Amino acid sequence: MKPSSRRRISKVSILGFSVGFLFLSVCLSIAISPNYLQKLAVAQDQSPGSGSTSLKEISKDVKDELTLLPKYSPNSISQSLNYSHFVPLSPISNSPGNQVKLLLDYNVTESSIIDNPINAIMEVYAANQSLIRTSTLPHPLNITSSEGTIQLATTLNDHNLKNITAVALLTDDEKAIPISNVLEARLNLGEMSEDS
Repeated sequence: MKPSSRRRISKVSILGFSVGFLFLSVCLSIAISPNYLQKLAVAQDQSPGSGSTSLKEISKDVKDELTLLPKYSPNSISQSLNYSHFVPLSPISNSPGNQVKLLLDYNVTESSIIDNPINAIMEVYAANQSLIRTSTLPHPLNITSSEGTIQLATTLNDHNLKNITAVALLTDDEKAIPISNVLEARLNLGEMSEDS
């Protein structure tokens, strides 16, 4: 076996072990919640047949806790573009540069997302399709209702840019799982657009 093949196999093995360990850690942290431990202690202290909490009931409670976790999937939220602009900041404020702003209207289609954090990513591309900037929310946003609006904005200091494309996507709080459709806004400098 070639040395490079051995290195690849060992890297794959280490990655597989790491992913497995992470999954096991998450499962254990969920299963060993304070509520679960309290019920387990009560079950251990009481004798069988005394009307105590059974292990089946405890197992059901753990399953119920797991089903309450957010189901982050590509169809968890639908979004539409409410407003977009690509305008110089100088007439509005003393700041230099041109601002790209998107207002996204969202509608939650997966109810487990409500009361859980999400994030958003906006990528800005030049006319030649090269990526200029990637920006996200400063902190994950806790979704508290089934619909609302999210604002994404960034400032570009390159005054040679006259046409851009802004692409927006909602994700889980770690920015790893896409949870919405992708929106695209093509804007010329000075353009403001009400899209709703």
